[in-house]
Amino acid sequence: MIKDLRVDDRLIHGQIALTWPKALGVNRIIVANDGASQDKTQQMSLKMALPSDVKALIRSVEDTVTFFDNPKAKEADLMVIVGNVTDAEKLAQALGTLVERVNLANVGRFDGVPKEEKLAIGSSILLSKAESEALDRLLKIPNLKVVHQIIPDNSAKKLEDMM
Repeated sequence: MIKDLRVDDRLIHGQIALTWPKALGVNRIIVANDGASQDKTQQMSLKMALPSDVKALIRSVEDTVTFFDNPKAKEADLMVIVGNVTDAEKLAQALGTLVERVNLANVGRFDGVPKEEKLAIGSSILLSKAESEALDRLLKIPNLKVVHQIIPDNSAKKLEDMM
């Protein structure tokens, strides 16, 4: 079960490494990112950011979907991190009820699209046209919670209410 599908353009960083695994009760994180899955240096950096009791798998988005074909993977409590809304939408569509919620945390700050061309939702969500369209599709998935929650101590805000 995917306890949290987090959209965070930094992938693994201090908030992820130190607070989210404990709050979610997970000790495994999957980074679903096509670029990171091909970059050995980035993979080492991401894994080094985690405490020793939390393990990371770094896969492409497609390989992440395939990973969940294994019944053992479906039963494990996991956190999945993607770098953009488009990848979150692909995973949520493909994995269905395995995804408990999608958490748009930090999005669109480093994608090269000028800020003035983006839709801003709160202070940490900046969506290009393509990302905004992916969010619209994500919000239409029945029974899927889509929230904004930077750290576990913050309350989760429904994304629909923020728009």
